Amino acid sequence: MSTIQIVLIAVCFVMVTFIFSMIRKRKLREEYSLLWIVGSIVMAVFVLWRDLLEILAEHLGIFYAPNVLLLIGLFFGVLMFLHLTVVVSKQADENKNLVQKIALLQNMIEELEKTCSSESS
Repeated sequence: MSTIQIVLIAVCFVMVTFIFSMIRKRKLREEYSLLWIVGSIVMAVFVLWRDLLEILAEHLGIFYAPNVLLLIGLFFGVLMFLHLTVVVSKQADENKNLVQKIALLQNMIEELEKTCSSESS
């Protein structure tokens, strides 16, 4: 095993350890961390199995094997953007519902205040 492979395996290990640490400290939720953990594992697989890149490039019809890494990186990025877009959309809907509930509650409070003030007069 070459020096660069050892360094990259260490980077993968540190990445996974950091992700689990963030989960344990409640700074990162489990469902958001899954893609990061999978990405780190995929990177470790490519580091350990160097010929895999050549095999994938041959099967995909890509002549320059490092372009497979670019393709995988783009795929990973698109997955992350899609996942985060779903999360933001869900939170926007939840915020809209909360604002509507708050408006209804404020309206009810104002009506109760008017009713109480008219009864005391």
